[in-house]
Amino acid sequence: MNGKSGMTPLEIRTAIQKANLNQAAIARAINRSPVSVSYVIDGKRISRVIHEAIAEAIGTDIRQIWPDLYMIPGQEPKRGRPAKTWHRKAA
Repeated sequence: MNGKSGMTPLEIRTAIQKANLNQAAIARAINRSPVSVSYVIDGKRISRVIHEAIAEAIGTDIRQIWPDLYMIPGQEPKRGRPAKTWHRKAA
């Protein structure tokens, strides 16, 4: 872990391996694609659901892995955008 920026992608992947898991297993557990999990680990995407699954899998607090996202002084952790529903009619 490198201080204020949390864990690096390599450290996260190593912790997943030490927990006898892999990215595909985490993805299956939360009904996401392994590519989505990889993108989140690499910092290309942000997903609280995937962050929480990774933190639970490696037994580490989410704020220690991604402190810049979840440790906001004087505020609650970010929750993401509000969910919006979209109803598309079949053609």
